[in-house]
Amino acid sequence: MKRKMTSNILAAIMAVSMVSTGCASNSAPTAEAPVENEAKEETTQSTEAAEATETVASVETATSETSNESGEMTIDQWLESELERLENGGKLDPAFTVGQITKKEVPIYYNSVSNNDTIELAFFDEDGAVPYLCAEDIPTVMGKAYQTQYLDNNFKLTFLGEGSVATLTRENGFWMKFDCDKDTITFIDLDGFLMGSTMDSWGDVVNAQGLKNEKARDLFQSTGNSSERYGDAVVLKLEDYGIDLIKDGDHYYMPLATLNDFVLAHNYIPTVYNGDSVILYNYGNLKDDDTGELKELGKLYFEGKPGKISKSMAKFSYNELCLMLDYHYGLKEVHGIDSFDELFLQTGTKAALLSDDPEIADKALCDFIFKHLDDGHSSFGLQSYYSGEDKGIDGTIGSSLNLFVEEVKRFMIARSKYYPDGVPGYEEVGNTAYITFDGFKSIPDDADYYNNPPTEGDPEDPVGLLIYSYGQITRDGSPIKNVVLDLSCNGGGDSNTAGFVLGTFMGTGTYSIKNAITGATITDYVNVDLNLDHEFDEKDSLQGYNLYCLESGYSFSCGNLVPNVFKNTHKVTLLGQTSGGGSCMVLPAATASGTTFQISGPLRMSFTKNGSFYDIDQGAEPDFYIDDPDNFYNRKALTDYINKLF
Repeated sequence: MKRKMTSNILAAIMAVSMVSTGCASNSAPTAEAPVENEAKEETTQSTEAAEATETVASVETATSETSNESGEMTIDQWLESELERLENGGKLDPAFTVGQITKKEVPIYYNSVSNNDTIELAFFDEDGAVPYLCAEDIPTVMGKAYQTQYLDNNFKLTFLGEGSVATLTRENGFWMKFDCDKDTITFIDLDGFLMGSTMDSWGDVVNAQGLKNEKARDLFQSTGNSSERYGDAVVLKLEDYGIDLIKDGDHYYMPLATLNDFVLAHNYIPTVYNGDSVILYNYGNLKDDDTGELKELGKLYFEGKPGKISKSMAKFSYNELCLMLDYHYGLKEVHGIDSFDELFLQTGTKAALLSDDPEIADKALCDFIFKHLDDGHSSFGLQSYYSGEDKGIDGTIGSSLNLFVEEVKRFMIARSKYYPDGVPGYEEVGNTAYITFDGFKSIPDDADYYNNPPTEGDPEDPVGLLIYSYGQITRDGSPIKNVVLDLSCNGGGDSNTAGFVLGTFMGTGTYSIKNAITGATITDYVNVDLNLDHEFDEKDSLQGYNLYCLESGYSFSCGNLVPNVFKNTHKVTLLGQTSGGGSCMVLPAATASGTTFQISGPLRMSFTKNGSFYDIDQGAEPDFYIDDPDNFYNRKALTDYINKLF
């Protein structure tokens, strides 16, 4: 399965007109040189006052929306009722009263406007706004999703309904059950239920057999020595979130948004509904993050009719958002979050999220992500179709993201002094080779390294760059004794590429993962065919040279993972400054009302020592500290320094 760990700070990095991406298994944009832009920071009292005024207006709007049959509440009355609810256990009120079923047949798109079918949705709210999916249709949807994402032809899911319980069982024996009387969803093993049939294990980050570029699959070899520990069963108590599972006659229904949050989005093919169509898309396939332009599916999404959000949809979307975040936010414990419903109240966000005005709700979520989550993997994506295509949402970034932006500026400016026309992917300075790329971009779909080996060091193709660099370093008469991997301006990228880097420098790449939802753990190993001889042996690495990795606070996500693995193995010496962290793989998400975003997900990259798993979010400390960023890029001086280390 392709797992993503994308550093996509988006609006934060837009402050300097750049996008930074982290570990992702699909293609993702990489960092570019910063240019001043329009994004806002928390700087002036006037800005804060304006935000406070807007928040009050949002609360007034939303509290009128949250009123029930007893009439409208004042803000104080609403807050008192919320406090009482929390004191009584904190269960969320039902999103709507289940009414008579209505059905609607709509197109469903599988990552392409040309790959489509039709599907019947069911609605039980009086507004006809909250889509449910019949359990008997889930095998078809999931099967096509897995085929789209992983070229998985062996996926199979069978349905069985008995009494109030519907059971969906994978070909590997793992199942999901949902009970319409108890409003619970149970996974006997969530990781096993979600994994693709092409995967060697649930934590198979590389998943070479799932690569869309079939010619690149032979570059990787799983050693088969993974160490796995299965996790606990997961029981989702939807009743606590005011969400109903419904049996109508002989049919069983679950919300489309719930299926997306706990199944589809985990596989990086999230789902949105725009009132007219259901759209499943490969993560990143709604908008081009490099240009900001909508892709075909993004344009299709915004063909939905904009307008006010219905009362039932607003409440359901909020409840489902709380459910999704409570289970999936990977930094929940570290951030001291007991429940997101409480956090939304504590930050003054809840009322705005419940607003029938989509711009207010979108702005509230955007600000919450950037100001209160304030981590490099969590970011806002696209506004809801309710807001309309032309309603861009500006967010205000928090202190951590502000510091990261400053770090980006500092290192990009320093590097541009020495490389005003851009840094080369491969460079030799005396007896030292420098390999540089600013993002772990995925293997190009048209790459054919075996038949057309790279003839130059292209930083836009890191795997090709490493293959080319290996040939240069090991050529007859080569003067190279030291090899430096420069990740000092690397915001992360593709997990397959990260695996190739680890194999290149270590011989056998290793990584560890822990699932915060289930407690499952895995340590896995990968070999790479670096010299393209179709063999996996001791020749397929740079072991034997003096190996170094240049890191900084800008080294994020995969740019942080790789130095941490190096640090733990002692096979590569770290130079520079402590890397920027980012341990959680990114998880794409969408609210039920269609706002897209991403969070630090539940899969945490780790390293193991004495059998224990250690989080890498604090970054990897260098073995030799370099204070001045200028000294990172004056490579003649750096080469002299390296030659004096030992």
